[in-house]
Amino acid sequence: MNKKERLIAAVNLKSVDRIPCTFRANDLTARKLMSFFKIKNADDFAKSYKQLLQKLGADFWSTGTKIDKFAIFLPEFKGKEPEEPYVDDGNYFYTIGIKAKKAKMKNYEISYPHIGVEPPLGGIQSAEELNPGFLMSHLSCFDFSHMKNRYGDINIDEDNLICIGSLNSLFMICCYLRGMEKFMMDLAFNKKLAELIIKEVGDFCIEFSKREVAAAKNQAVYYGSWDDIASQEGIMFDPAVFRKYFLPVYKTMISNCKKQGLLFGWHVCGSVHQFLPAMIDAGIDVFDVVQTSAKNMDIENLFQLYGRSVCFHGGLDIQKLLVEATAQKVREEVRRIKDLWGNRGGMILAPTHLTLPDTPIQNLISMYEEINH
Repeated sequence: MNKKERLIAAVNLKSVDRIPCTFRANDLTARKLMSFFKIKNADDFAKSYKQLLQKLGADFWSTGTKIDKFAIFLPEFKGKEPEEPYVDDGNYFYTIGIKAKKAKMKNYEISYPHIGVEPPLGGIQSAEELNPGFLMSHLSCFDFSHMKNRYGDINIDEDNLICIGSLNSLFMICCYLRGMEKFMMDLAFNKKLAELIIKEVGDFCIEFSKREVAAAKNQAVYYGSWDDIASQEGIMFDPAVFRKYFLPVYKTMISNCKKQGLLFGWHVCGSVHQFLPAMIDAGIDVFDVVQTSAKNMDIENLFQLYGRSVCFHGGLDIQKLLVEATAQKVREEVRRIKDLWGNRGGMILAPTHLTLPDTPIQNLISMYEEINH
């Protein structure tokens, strides 16, 4: 099996020659590994990423939501780019009026876009103040006939797994537009306004994804989405709200992708038991990130509940295991997961999110060595 065949088979819950795996890390961690392996062009990941994957024994370099980081395509945006102090958020949210400013991660010299500053709907008080079509009007700013690589002019070959999927975070877009605290209050006390925001965002997400999928027909393999609706303890709002307002939108987006033969991945951090079964029934192919440090998210429990119904991507905890454990403990956890899934498919082993700079290099090397053992 080549790496693409292996991964697609795993997603389709079919047997594999070994469990596929991906690498994902922030830039500092990636550079540390590049230096360790003495890889040239360490600052130009587009030129050096294949060397790093070969050294590690990983199949793909993934992002939080897409399997192949350097084969992500999105429609060209014809509108205005962010101007200081605002920045490109890396998720295309700025294209629909959501602003971001540069911030620094606590305890690390890592900058990131703080998304959702100055929410454009933060000042309204009632549904009557909301202009119908305020989000749908942004569709005219995208050229879906020109799908460009997110990381520039990179040579894409048969080893790459072309991915799409932008502006599909239904709950989070509502929060970024309104402000999370206000939107959560709206769900409880200003339902008419909340319903109108959800409808506008839902209509936009469905139409955008429909056009995106049509534009990438016969080329893209994977549609990646995300929505941070959960905390370490569980869903952040009443599960009935998810089923009533958000699930129908996801069902439509999933159906549109399946009609074009795309695999559908859904990335959610935290404890997922209150809503994952509904999303599996809706047709997701991949659940990402499998945050095993969250409540009731032990990997064996997840395998027993969902391991024969959906493919997992992740499973190796970045908060405790990879940062604090010994290399031997990392190997033991990899073996535990391999023993659960075997070669039946349904698992893509990876860190549960972008690995942090204080992750010991030997732990990462041991992880991939054991996966390939």
